[in-house]
Amino acid sequence: MIVVGGATESLSAFPGTNDLVLRKRVGFVKLSLRTGASLVPVFGFGENDIFDQVASEPGTKVRQVQSRIQQIFGFTVPLFYGRGIFNYDLGILPHRRPIVVVVGKPIDVEKIENPTEEDIKKYHELYVAALQELYNKYKDVYAKERVSELRFIA
Repeated sequence: MIVVGGATESLSAFPGTNDLVLRKRVGFVKLSLRTGASLVPVFGFGENDIFDQVASEPGTKVRQVQSRIQQIFGFTVPLFYGRGIFNYDLGILPHRRPIVVVVGKPIDVEKIENPTEEDIKKYHELYVAALQELYNKYKDVYAKERVSELRFIA
């Protein structure tokens, strides 16, 4: 499995939200085409709900520092907190909230050693559409308390 969003996506992981960094991430599609491996849409409901994050919305000082660290080192760490061992207000353990992972229908790809931009774009669009469809199918079951819908932010 490849987690596509990386550090950029982790900075947008707030409870009740589902913001994915996927629009410009096409390397996984290129790899799939080169190997002939199917693309399988997978969505984890509740992943963003197990930790709270220090307010680091775009434009804040915290986000500027995090973005600078990401530019220099290639990764960044969100400032998060959860619950404690003996208290439920503050700590580094995750909150006790469910995570449900749903798996969609595999998208079969043809093996192409040197895929063109058109090939990559075609399968990327199929994957994004399948992921959106998977989210729409299960959002009212597993994300009843959401504060926003699925967004592809970058």
